[in-house]
Amino acid sequence: MKKLIKELERIRGRHTELVSVYIPSGYNLYEIINQLIQERSTAENIKSKSTRKNVIAALEKIIQYLRLFKQTPPNGLAIFAGNVSEFEGKEDIRLWAIEPPEKLETKIYWCDQVFVLDPLKEMVKEKDIYGLIVLDAKEATIGLLKGKKILVKKRLDSTVPSKTVKGGMCLHKSTLVRLANGKDIPINKIKKGDEVLCFDFVDGKLKVGVVEEIYKRKVERAKKIFFEKDALIASYDHLIFVKGDGIEEKSAGDLEKQDTVFVLEGNEVKEVKIKNVSETFVEASIFFYDLEVKPYGNYFANCLLVHNSQGRYDRLREDAINEFLTKVGEAASNIFLEEKVSGVLIGGPGPVKERLVKEDYLHYQIRSKVLGVKDVGYTDEYGLEELVKRSEDLLQQAEIFREKKLLSDFFVKLREGQNVVIGLERTMKALEMGAVEELIILENFEYVRKYLVCENGHKKTVIAKVDEKISCEICGKEMSVSRQEEIFDEIVIKAEELGAKVSIVSEDTEEGKGFKSMGGIGAILRFKID
Repeated sequence: MKKLIKELERIRGRHTELVSVYIPSGYNLYEIINQLIQERSTAENIKSKSTRKNVIAALEKIIQYLRLFKQTPPNGLAIFAGNVSEFEGKEDIRLWAIEPPEKLETKIYWCDQVFVLDPLKEMVKEKDIYGLIVLDAKEATIGLLKGKKILVKKRLDSTVPSKTVKGGMCLHKSTLVRLANGKDIPINKIKKGDEVLCFDFVDGKLKVGVVEEIYKRKVERAKKIFFEKDALIASYDHLIFVKGDGIEEKSAGDLEKQDTVFVLEGNEVKEVKIKNVSETFVEASIFFYDLEVKPYGNYFANCLLVHNSQGRYDRLREDAINEFLTKVGEAASNIFLEEKVSGVLIGGPGPVKERLVKEDYLHYQIRSKVLGVKDVGYTDEYGLEELVKRSEDLLQQAEIFREKKLLSDFFVKLREGQNVVIGLERTMKALEMGAVEELIILENFEYVRKYLVCENGHKKTVIAKVDEKISCEICGKEMSVSRQEEIFDEIVIKAEELGAKVSIVSEDTEEGKGFKSMGGIGAILRFKID
């Protein structure tokens, strides 16, 4: 395909008479044929006789070619046709067609003085593959960046509960909390460091806990729980211990009459039945409170044993986040290791993305390839696109860094006399001997094959730089170029056929400029040559 692109690039039409047709993967072939038949009719209106004739002839050739197919090939089809005759007024209508190595996604019909080649050029570019992850606590999307194409590989949803405001599970300010010394004081009078009475379910005894944090907020709805001689007003989400198959927890909003709860009577904890649970009016100005008590995670509110809600909730959330990040890390690592990504980009709207990188959720080989972490607003395919846009600086730096390192290592080997060669002649010799392990060649390689002739008719074929002047060895006259051929692809294909790795570098770095001055081609060898 690279050779085809180079061949088509050299062709220039005298007028807009070169036809390019791209048929996407899965597209209805008969619709394309019908469209081209209509375009042929439209072409009858072209004023220039020669242009009209050439466009119609090119369209006819494409239509005839397409009738050979029963359906569009799996990856689509790219077709080019037009008059390539070098002589004005003569007709030489030629057609080129190719099923590309990747699926075509663009439908194109275009007449111009040149062929439309950008979709094919994009496919033959050297493409590093980058891993992409966008996530928050709710979901994650894992994808790949191949060239300019973003591919979604996996989506994951979490079971992480939403983050509540501190003290999301609260009790009315009039609630009395039993201190370790036996006194009861309103929950809004409790201070950090106060010792409160707790219950240890492990050994079934009363214990002393310490208040580590106090939360407060306003709530819109609350329940009033009636038990024994007392009652408790709690937000819907506050957890109460109940007796089921074992010790369970129920939110106040789910409590029912006859549920068994734990109540403090004197110095003992007894199991009693709830008499009733009802909705209660909540004044907008009234604050509800909650305590974080350690180490037992509970306390007595109006003598009813209630859960240290916020602390437990945070632990549940933390466990769920850890489980989710483990799944994301495993899935991403498996995909990225299989695809052999060059680098990894991570993004998301919250702090979870930093945890994925800093902690050991990713395979160590993948973690070492993380190029950066970016703030993005979405965690779906749009988030992947946003991540790529925001990471252009990182991708460019990564590309430059790889080139600089490759050439720096090459120059070190060259100075130390290791198994490397530099320059066209020595590199070609190494290729002929099958000694090349990795070919390094400049993307704007300056050497071509020139077919030369002097004014006295002497001919010669040489490989030289594009702008290099050659004199005739017989008569000394400067020779002119009758024809020249690119040898870049020829060299690369030869290296690939011999199983060598090929690295194409630019002259955008200082190392690249130095490499160009030394010929723009070199190789790391499997063994030393004379």
